[in-house]
Amino acid sequence: MASSTLISVIFAIITIALVGAWVGGYLDRYQKIAQDHALDAMGENRASYGLKSALKGQQLSDDKDLSNLQNDTADTVGGLVGKGGLGEGVGSALSEGL
Repeated sequence: MASSTLISVIFAIITIALVGAWVGGYLDRYQKIAQDHALDAMGENRASYGLKSALKGQQLSDDKDLSNLQNDTADTVGGLVGKGGLGEGVGSALSEGL
């Protein structure tokens, strides 16, 4: 009983400390590193992911063919500045600033 209470108290203290660090902005650099690793695992960079998200963000029509065209265009444009794309250097340079 006492050990479970001790574990709960330790967990609460760690949680409060992490929330305080997150709100205070102390975890921002670690968050950016984690995001970069996740995007790298998907074969993306910040620029390509941002372009894809922006172009896919709002469907312009309920028509399935137009939605597919919009998604394919977003993937193509994002892929141009992504890993292995023709504009990979441009995408990497843009990603550094984001």
